[in-house]
Amino acid sequence: MKLTIDNLDKTYKLCTSIGSIKEKFVDIELIKSLKIVAEKGLEFINSKSKDIPKDSTDWTFVFRDHYESLRGLIEAYLLFEGIEADNHQCKNAYICFKHSELELDWEFLETIRLKRNAINYRGQLLKYEDWKMLKLKFELHINALKKEIEKKLNF
Repeated sequence: MKLTIDNLDKTYKLCTSIGSIKEKFVDIELIKSLKIVAEKGLEFINSKSKDIPKDSTDWTFVFRDHYESLRGLIEAYLLFEGIEADNHQCKNAYICFKHSELELDWEFLETIRLKRNAINYRGQLLKYEDWKMLKLKFELHINALKKEIEKKLNF
């Protein structure tokens, strides 16, 4: 089965047409909690990753924890607008489609979503080289979202 990255416009329209993107009340405390969990998860995995040998497949879990932190930040950001979605792809489509000013990379988000699914549902393991190719983009996306969430919380 070939993994494909869907077109942003097509995905956004599909998510809205089938009702996967929904309105929810704005919950500032939940936003703060999601941000804290994302930051603590990153702090933890970054402290542990220093000890992982480069030939280990434990880089899989470094990737997965970064993915979960990024996903949590996306969810927190969407909550400012009272938006939730049924799945990661629809959340990603919404934030990329509605918030191009954040300069989030749709193809990157789709790539990591598919990689995460391959890990969780097909038992794929990653090596250091896999992680190294994605690390900078993770950091850019995470930092951009943290900065915007902090701005909105400090309004």
